[in-house]
Amino acid sequence: MKTKLLFNSRDELVAIDFNNVAVVQADGNYTKVVFINKHAINLSMGINKLADMLKQAKFDNAFFVKIGRSLLVNQAFLQRIDLQKQQITLSDDNSSIIRLNVSKQVLKAYKSFVAEHYRI
Repeated sequence: MKTKLLFNSRDELVAIDFNNVAVVQADGNYTKVVFINKHAINLSMGINKLADMLKQAKFDNAFFVKIGRSLLVNQAFLQRIDLQKQQITLSDDNSSIIRLNVSKQVLKAYKSFVAEHYRI
């Protein structure tokens, strides 16, 4: 299985291991890739193009779900969906925690999706 995707721009080549990526956020014509350790890099491509690439690639632990128009969340790090606080909490079960503020409407749809697909 692939462990990294390579992104080539005019000035650099970046190899990203998406097993360690917690969230991907749209930022205009760019995409911000945030690792679980909170390190972030920007890619000069839109989030929809990156989402298509991630669908085609197979990773050991990463499975990304698009939330709303501007977020891709790695389900491997999902810890909590809190409708009251309108937050998603991502964690690696160690010391790294990322909290994302999301609209209530988008969060309800995401919670329903997770409950449907990950029943125990």
